[in-house]
Amino acid sequence: MSASSDPLRWLVDRALVTDVVTRFAVALDTRDWPLLRSCLADPVEVDYPDSVGVATFRADDLVATAQAFFGRLDATQHISANHQVTVDGDRAICRSTLHAAHFLAEAAAPPVQRQIGYYRNVLERDGEDWRIVRTEQHQGWTEGNAAVFAHAAGAFA
Repeated sequence: MSASSDPLRWLVDRALVTDVVTRFAVALDTRDWPLLRSCLADPVEVDYPDSVGVATFRADDLVATAQAFFGRLDATQHISANHQVTVDGDRAICRSTLHAAHFLAEAAAPPVQRQIGYYRNVLERDGEDWRIVRTEQHQGWTEGNAAVFAHAAGAFA
């Protein structure tokens, strides 16, 4: 559905899609695993080549993977901004900027690693809600202490 055919529906869908993508980021940073689960379809495709790789996960398994990875860090901040949303019926794509900071207090200085780039999330309508069916992370660059991210990725070793 285009904005021209039903602008109010498009605005509501756009807001709902943006909310899911934002909740996904907030759930990671607050370690709110039920909130993270509520954002995901089952199954969900993931394309995060620098962490979990490219795979299809059961939603509960992706949440467990996130718990293991982020549990090895003291804090994180994921910023998903500048949302560009395209809605086509019951499917939507949300592209947004990515700024992910990972903090490990015990790391040698600096204790932070950052990733900059963009996210591409594909969502589908599930009743009145939207769920992420595919999430992609595209890094433009990284900065800071790579050992911080490597420490978290040790959860998969």
